[in-house]
Amino acid sequence: MIRELNIALVGCGNWGKNIARNLHQMGYLACIYDSKSNLSEELSYDYMLPTFELDKIFENQNINAIVIASPAITHKDLAIEALKNDKDVFIEKPFCLSLPDAQKLSELATNKNRVLMVGHLLNYHNAFIEMKELIKNGKIGVTQNIRANRQALGSIRCKESVIYDLSAHDISMILSITEELPIEVNVHSIHHHNNIGPDAVSVKLSFSKGVTAIINSDWMCPYKEHKFSVIGTKGSLIFDDTKTWSEKLLYNPSFVTSKNEIEFLPIEKIKIQENEPLKSELKEFIDCVLSRKRPLTDDKEAVKVQTVMDMIDKKILENRVDL
Repeated sequence: MIRELNIALVGCGNWGKNIARNLHQMGYLACIYDSKSNLSEELSYDYMLPTFELDKIFENQNINAIVIASPAITHKDLAIEALKNDKDVFIEKPFCLSLPDAQKLSELATNKNRVLMVGHLLNYHNAFIEMKELIKNGKIGVTQNIRANRQALGSIRCKESVIYDLSAHDISMILSITEELPIEVNVHSIHHHNNIGPDAVSVKLSFSKGVTAIINSDWMCPYKEHKFSVIGTKGSLIFDDTKTWSEKLLYNPSFVTSKNEIEFLPIEKIKIQENEPLKSELKEFIDCVLSRKRPLTDDKEAVKVQTVMDMIDKKILENRVDL
């Protein structure tokens, strides 16, 4: 058991600052590093923390764990160095940028007996947690279809595609519900900018038990939509993260009858307790480091999500070759 936990944060951009705030509030933030020294120096000053060079963080035996929130292209190498130096590791999504890299990290974490967790944030959102519980308890009957729309006019990244930036969230949630990998993937993609992959994708996943899922991810969309819906034989659950907490999770009991007619029933608001998913996620990491148990979104879950993203990438490549 670890008696004292000191966590280093590597990467303190827009999202890294939120991580720093939470770790500092919980009393576990030991130091901050960013390749842009002015960012780490300013944040270190705000939290009255010492500054270290990156190699000194890896070598420091008083630092037990590292949170990696740097650009995705750096995740693999930073995680390998941290694991080799016997640190537990939390990696912001995307876990890394290829399936072989993901498998390599998972294998190394197993060999080193280290906690390795990925930041699939929405698994820690109370609306999604409640959604899964309602599905498990039969609220919507048998699950038939999942629909995930995550689109906005956002940052277009040159070294990672919209799949790794946006779709990763929805793939993680879909796999959490289906509890299996898809047996078939179909993809339509849009390529307009000078980046490594598509700017928008529409993905259909088919599963062995008959469930289908549709993912629409787009960082060129002129309006914002973060909606995740699960349709069953007894109605639907809709998680809309753009809404206020009182409307984030809805139950629509309307359903299609055996005669292909729609039975319309009034929509219900599902009461959920507010939470900051990032804080809940980091608490999970801290608890797992201290107790040595596996996180909900551990390296095995990360590899499954990476497997689906790899399937999508390959299908896009096939489609473009066929043009």
